[in-house]
Amino acid sequence: MAHKPLVPNEEKVSETEFIVKGRMEGRRLDAYLGKRFFEYSRSYLQKLIKNGNVLIDGKTAKPGYKIKEGQKIFIRLPELEPLHLKPQEMDIEIIFEDESIAVINKRADVVVHPSRGHMEGTLVNGLLYYFENLSDFNDAYRPGIVHRLDRFTSGLLVIAKNNQSHAALAEQFQTRNIHKEYVALVEGKMRFENGTISLPLGIDPRNRERAAVCNGGKEAVTDYNVIARYPGFTLVHVFPKTGRTHQIRIHMKSQGNPIVCDSLYDAAPVLNKERILTNVTDKISVEEHDPEELLMDRTALHAWRIHFEHPVTKQEMHLTAPIAHDFLETLKFLEIFWPCPKVAEMIERQGIKHEKDTDGI
Repeated sequence: MAHKPLVPNEEKVSETEFIVKGRMEGRRLDAYLGKRFFEYSRSYLQKLIKNGNVLIDGKTAKPGYKIKEGQKIFIRLPELEPLHLKPQEMDIEIIFEDESIAVINKRADVVVHPSRGHMEGTLVNGLLYYFENLSDFNDAYRPGIVHRLDRFTSGLLVIAKNNQSHAALAEQFQTRNIHKEYVALVEGKMRFENGTISLPLGIDPRNRERAAVCNGGKEAVTDYNVIARYPGFTLVHVFPKTGRTHQIRIHMKSQGNPIVCDSLYDAAPVLNKERILTNVTDKISVEEHDPEELLMDRTALHAWRIHFEHPVTKQEMHLTAPIAHDFLETLKFLEIFWPCPKVAEMIERQGIKHEKDTDGI
């Protein structure tokens, strides 16, 4: 990237007052501020308005408020400074790479991109160290990032190395021509072998870190097939048709089956061997294992496969990410007591990253 983008530093704030002139009367407040302070994005100015950092005659207002001649506008405005994203050495597993894109297998417990107050240790810091070129199509905090995965979700993530590739991939996401497949281990017994969950999602008003099913929310559709059933758990093959925040997590919870270790959505925060061994009837087998041994302490969700058209070559890409170690070891432990041929095949195919056909397991 040729220049360092400017971003607001919220620790350095200036205060400004001015009077609305007659020719500006009737304009939306956010549009008026956007023209006056053109260096700031309109969405950022709207955020300032909503947070009470803009006053009209001493009172707060909404972004769409129509301003009037003679009104006094007061604004607290963070100063703009060059953004410094620090490249940091990081182990990155490359599934596919050429001069236009890369597809990586993200580790769990890695935040995808920096945010204010969290500027280091993210995947973007690692990408800046690893790759010479990344797109700057998105905002300044997300070079190369075409889509995202939650912090505790492992698996496939597509990276754009230039803006042309980024725009083409973004269009495929928007038109739903990129097909993603996940595997999830959920709590309890899922009622049906397969199905479609179509429930609109929005922000949970009681906890803004959570999503929730809500009337008037955004369309969210998830297909699923059961791969294997174990006492107390179900392994599910998931096909999200839309890409809402926490979609798979909240859709599984809506069926009474939160994803294992997804404590944000009311699952137990850890999975140790004891929870599995309690359902084993062979006491000799139970005694061979330490019940306190930890298997997982993060969301048991893995972005397993992806199918898309290469933005430059137009080649059909079918890629698979090996399942993360903790998730794999959990499946192997379950398979000791309740073997399933489909799961055995998944484990056997761990090293295969390029799939010619994604039908079935």
